[in-house]
Amino acid sequence: MFFILSKILDFILQPICWIFILLVFAYNSRFSKRFIAITIGLLLLLTNGWFVNQCYLAYESPQKQINQTYQWCIILGGGMMRSGEGYRTGETADRFIQPLLLYKQGKIKKLLITGGNVNIKGLKIDDTQESKKVKDILIAMGVDSKDIYLEEQARNTHENATYTKLVLKPFLGEKMLLVTSAMHMPRAKACYVKEGFKVDDYPADIKKKDTPSGILDLVIPQERNLSKFADLIREMAGYVIYKVVGFA
Repeated sequence: MFFILSKILDFILQPICWIFILLVFAYNSRFSKRFIAITIGLLLLLTNGWFVNQCYLAYESPQKQINQTYQWCIILGGGMMRSGEGYRTGETADRFIQPLLLYKQGKIKKLLITGGNVNIKGLKIDDTQESKKVKDILIAMGVDSKDIYLEEQARNTHENATYTKLVLKPFLGEKMLLVTSAMHMPRAKACYVKEGFKVDDYPADIKKKDTPSGILDLVIPQERNLSKFADLIREMAGYVIYKVVGFA
């Protein structure tokens, strides 16, 4: 039930829903001009590259240097592969690319990929087989198959942590490396610490821009910024909800 409710909340938190609601009020209200002005202002703000980047700079976990060797690296799935025939990498493929590089450098010894299918009967279909495909890619790139472990039951971040615990329970006393998207890292790390893990975070898939913004970012609205802000606001809400229900 929590999984289904979380997906419904994802929809409600979409800024496009806010804009639609404001337009409905504008159509049915004697204050229509005010609602239209608010809608336009919101659109300009949330499509502004500088503003959205400032939000990411404030929330995303920073990249870190690895100065030790880890026996275990935990990779959180979600968006690393796209559905369909063959092997098509997704938006968060950096989640397995960074551990691959660390493995090649000898800084991690074993990798556990956590994440199962997220089918919701009648609502969402997932045939990605992400974990298995990522394993195949890692093997093709030189990772020993004996060093890759899969956890394929988890459907959300809380379950990532709880099901990983079942697999790695004998090693909970060891420091492990946790890899996920920089935006997702605060919630993910909190979940793993809650379950008794000792983890160092290694953010991947970093979306913030550390270099100064150009004129185009400051003045030209771009629809991709609306999407980026939507992802961030849902992640922030997810962190708050996990804290409230005791998952993090």
